[in-house]
Amino acid sequence: MSRMIAIKTERFSHTGALEQMVVAEYLSQHFQEHVEELSGVLKEKLDTMVEAVEREFGTAVEPWLPKGGIYLWMKLPDQVDVRKLVQPALKAGIAFNPGPEWAVDGDSAKSRLRLCFALTTTEEIRDGVAAFAKVCYEEFGIPEQSGNIRHAASRSTS
Repeated sequence: MSRMIAIKTERFSHTGALEQMVVAEYLSQHFQEHVEELSGVLKEKLDTMVEAVEREFGTAVEPWLPKGGIYLWMKLPDQVDVRKLVQPALKAGIAFNPGPEWAVDGDSAKSRLRLCFALTTTEEIRDGVAAFAKVCYEEFGIPEQSGNIRHAASRSTS
């Protein structure tokens, strides 16, 4: 796949017919095994993200496990407006999808967000969730007892 992506250029944003035929031929013989492998990889990443969210945020968030897809939805406490987290999170190297951008009534989704787990490694997921918890704490004081706070306290006393 990486070699096929390299074929594409900024000037040509589409994939050529030859490349499409190669992928179609491959998938005609290997589609089910490809889907099973991909599903396993995504399940492992989702499990890693859920574990990291539970560790870092505890009961301060309500995660919604997807039945499919590549996003984990989270609801933070009502006093958190995730739109105010976008820039501080970006400065910390974290990107997320604010719930209001994906809702009909943005204000009713102000404390919701979604995190993508598809393209990141399990290590990046763990580190990213920890960094995001730190940003949330710095901006809103939530979570009160995240893993970041406990880890920082234990490092300063060591």
